[in-house]
Amino acid sequence: MRRVLALISLVLLPVTGIRSQDGPDSTKRVGMAVVPIIDYDPTFSASLGVVAQAFYKLSPADTISPSSSTGIFGIYTFNGTYFLGAFQKFHIAEDRWRVLLAGGLGSVNFQYWQELPVAGGSFIGFNTEATIAAVRAERKVFDQLYAGVSAVYTSTRTAYDLPDWVPDSLRSEEVSMHNFGYQLTYDRRDHQYNPHGGYHLIFKHSIFPEWLNGVSTFHGFAITYNHYYPIRGERHILATRFRANISAGEVPFTGQNVVGQDDIRGYTSGKYRDNQVYALQAEYRWRFYRRFGAVGFFGLATATENLGSLTKNELLPGGGIGFRYLMIPGERINVGIDVAFGKEDWGLYFRIGEAFGR
Repeated sequence: MRRVLALISLVLLPVTGIRSQDGPDSTKRVGMAVVPIIDYDPTFSASLGVVAQAFYKLSPADTISPSSSTGIFGIYTFNGTYFLGAFQKFHIAEDRWRVLLAGGLGSVNFQYWQELPVAGGSFIGFNTEATIAAVRAERKVFDQLYAGVSAVYTSTRTAYDLPDWVPDSLRSEEVSMHNFGYQLTYDRRDHQYNPHGGYHLIFKHSIFPEWLNGVSTFHGFAITYNHYYPIRGERHILATRFRANISAGEVPFTGQNVVGQDDIRGYTSGKYRDNQVYALQAEYRWRFYRRFGAVGFFGLATATENLGSLTKNELLPGGGIGFRYLMIPGERINVGIDVAFGKEDWGLYFRIGEAFGR
């Protein structure tokens, strides 16, 4: 079944539901994509969904700003998970302002790894119902340095699949993950969606205060450094990424970080999680024929309680290959699918745009 899903994605994505007007001679100056999502991994099983996204200029006279975009998406997985959302990205006044609005709701069936003194450990299933809304605004303050503020509303209810003898008070919890913070971004990429050169450094600090109805006060820090090296023109690109996700203070279960997603593809089970996750990854991108391309990637990650115990934790390798199709040339928007393998884990990843996009 997994092979069938992968083949359907590769065949349909380049030709189904795509309507675009792009490039400097376009009269409508809009790129539009309506693309199916077909994924698979051992934890969530098969996933079906759709993403619709429009790319456009707010002002035809503004030749410096990247395109703004509006999008909606919905996804359902065969393990009962679903999520619906919408997002809006603005690049304003020759890219001096960047604004992001996003929101969504859904129900996620996932799991975590619990160490046990006798059996050695097992997965514990849980369901989280969540409602999320976020806003971020950034202003260019010097050269390509942006400073911004953000606020996130997140309300969750989590129910754990625990044995009958566990008290009802421990079977579920309602947690508010509301937070606010600031972000510094130094952006030297030559393109927002698909860079062929340059680098991108982000530092983000989020504060989760107890007085915002949180279970405790803690802080989240995220450090991201992406660098893009043109090897042989725009058809051969080496992309590298370092990512640190750090939670400090009285960190609740929902505030921990999990190894997986773009930071280290190949991990889908949720087994490796802790207060801090560090990941280093490289990806080689090759556009081998007209709009068709391929990628190969490899990385290492680790999850640790604190920086002092970093060297005591095992390194988690992850790598794989992927297929790309240049859907909107004027915006350098690729669609594609990756297959990745980690330690006793693997996954298929559908995508619009490239990895390391944030």
